Amino acid sequence: MQTEASEALTYLSKEPDVGALRNAYDQTVTELESYFDQCRNAYDDRRNFWPGKSRDLRKHGADAFPWEGASDMEAHVIEERISRLVSLLVSSLKRANVRAFPTEGTDAERAKIVSSFLKWMVSSGYIPRFMREMELGANYLLERGILITYVGWIIEDRRIIQKLNLDQIVQAVPEIGTLMDEGDDEAVIDRLKAAYDGVTDKRGKKALKDLRKSGYAELPTIRRSIDAPDVKTLSPDGDFFFPSYVTDPQRSPYCFWRSYYTPQELENKILTDDWDEDFVQNVIQRYSGVNQDSIENEQGIRRNDGLRESTYEANDLVEIIHCFQRLIDPDDGAEGIYRTIFHRELGSSADSQYAKFELMNGYDDYPVIVTRLAEDSKRLYDTNTVPDLLRGIQNQVKVERDSRIDRNSLVTLPPIMHPVNQAPQDWGPGRYIPRRRKDDYEFADVPDAAGLEGSIEMEKTQLDQADRLMGLDEDSEISKIKKQFLVDKFLEHSAEVMRMCFTCFQRFGPDYIFFRVTGVPDPQEFSKGDPNENFDISISYDSINTDPDTQEAKLKQLVDLVKLDRNGRINVDNLLIAYASSIDPILADVILQKSETAAEDVQKDILDDLSKIFAGIEMPARPNGGGAAMPIIQNYMQQPDIAQRMQQDQSFGQRMQKYMQQYTFQEQQQVNATQFGIYGTEAASVGEVQTQDLEGQS
Repeated sequence: MQTEASEALTYLSKEPDVGALRNAYDQTVTELESYFDQCRNAYDDRRNFWPGKSRDLRKHGADAFPWEGASDMEAHVIEERISRLVSLLVSSLKRANVRAFPTEGTDAERAKIVSSFLKWMVSSGYIPRFMREMELGANYLLERGILITYVGWIIEDRRIIQKLNLDQIVQAVPEIGTLMDEGDDEAVIDRLKAAYDGVTDKRGKKALKDLRKSGYAELPTIRRSIDAPDVKTLSPDGDFFFPSYVTDPQRSPYCFWRSYYTPQELENKILTDDWDEDFVQNVIQRYSGVNQDSIENEQGIRRNDGLRESTYEANDLVEIIHCFQRLIDPDDGAEGIYRTIFHRELGSSADSQYAKFELMNGYDDYPVIVTRLAEDSKRLYDTNTVPDLLRGIQNQVKVERDSRIDRNSLVTLPPIMHPVNQAPQDWGPGRYIPRRRKDDYEFADVPDAAGLEGSIEMEKTQLDQADRLMGLDEDSEISKIKKQFLVDKFLEHSAEVMRMCFTCFQRFGPDYIFFRVTGVPDPQEFSKGDPNENFDISISYDSINTDPDTQEAKLKQLVDLVKLDRNGRINVDNLLIAYASSIDPILADVILQKSETAAEDVQKDILDDLSKIFAGIEMPARPNGGGAAMPIIQNYMQQPDIAQRMQQDQSFGQRMQKYMQQYTFQEQQQVNATQFGIYGTEAASVGEVQTQDLEGQS
């Protein structure tokens, strides 16, 4: 039989059981302690933090080995490889091709503009801090093994005090001028309170007084400041928590998002998001202030190793918990995603135990996208991280470097042998050292140099192994596959983020929006359409493309294929787009235009040239577009009046012939590049049928 707490976490009721949610939160955090420890160790290993580390990178104290002041150097094996992979992932996202594919045949045309809209959402900043959040996510994925991204829609109004003149106020309250003339002060104040949210009797009286005195008044106005997607990368060990047993995040019965607000933000939530006012005032008064440890991880260890002090009080922050639940309506069995906003320490004695309880209408799943670094086990939190894989290698590299430094220290100044109780007072070049016998003072034997080569070789072997583990071994084919696998995983996560952003726009955004596409001067209007329409969002990028030589060779091979294309199977326009995009995708958007637009522009340019030639001005051929120019010129010359003038006006005829010959020469040069350059002559043919490669094609 289900317990009362279990029922509260399963079935929908009019009021949430905040006590059961607090207990579930505490239990979740406690059971994730082992994962938090794993993340803390990963954080320290990546940044080369260890107990007893000193600023001079020397060992001190009773436990110093092999001696006091021995080398204690840093070895950034983990950081170097994580940084390289983060750069690869973020660069791949910036240069990737974003496409929306229709799930139904009727959506094919709309899919094109959806693709443009998705690119604009990212490049224009309509999704605030998108690249910054994705870079943070790449770091979390590699360092902590889990990437969690929250996607929502934020509509935030901001109340500001604005100085308004009487004309501006009359536009909002037309009758206020008449009421002021009549001296009905109470009616004026009532109208101001009704028109401007937040006006009290005191502020209304002051505003009326200022209006009569100077014609201006200071009144609170609400302005829409944000109406856009809300994308946040959440720390898996400090911001967002699933129960420890979860295998599929979207099947979890509940999950928690811990966030922090300033008092100003909380006050604003009362007006813009219908948060309970008593709850907000209570948590501001009683629970303001969190320490930095608790922001990073729930059970944070206070570190004070002499190099950093990582605990301080953020007195102006208030910790708030968002609980997302899958609840079943006991009346009809319908399932929904619900959110409860509460504070984990606010007791049951409080008048208002939660800020808000709502059905997240428009969401079929939890508003988070979760990706693991490696799918090598079922449980979400049972995952490896890059620091876990490279910790042993980094420690071994550190040992080898420390040993070489200590060896060099011994060689530079070996231990000094001296008679008992007669240690030299000073030592160095030009010093006077008293002695009785020749061997009273001497250097101890130093290690020979034979071990240095073995240490260097050992370190190189360890670093090569680290590169192989991370897929950063440039000479290995399997490393290229590993890099592409990691890039695909990150881009698939980013594609899901963009798909959810688009879904939120359809369900919560404005009815239409204007956006600009690079290279198109006029903004395009985009309507959100049917909120239930679906597109497959794809973000693709080949990690091999980061090598310019490889990319150039691939594109050259594709261009060479055009010479073998006898049936027009290769779309040259698309090849041109791919070629230009590989050089610079931003410039490609600027210089490339649609084929229809290009044809219209060529036709306009040719007609303009022909008009000038007719007027007596000699014009050269355009640098491209010869294939489209020749039919226009031929049709122009076949007109009776033009043909007649060419016969009568020798200069006009010469200008026309020269203009046409330049275009003919352009076409011949293209044929030379594709055919004559291969065969030395025209391709063999019977009539219009080519027989040059017929034997090879059979």
